[in-house]
Amino acid sequence: MRSNEMAKLAGVTVRTLRHYHQLGLLAEPERSENGYRDYAATDVARVLRIK
Repeated sequence: MRSNEMAKLAGVTVRTLRHYHQLGLLAEPERSENGYRDYAATDVARVLRIK
């Protein structure tokens, strides 16, 4: 799922997701062919634990 879908499911903003990446709290997901971040369901659970 893309960043905006992930943020909506986790109840955070896309900017918050990027901040978590910068802090090292959330690992960078793999990128799709067009360069979008491709999050997994386990990433949603991780963000819910972080917040």
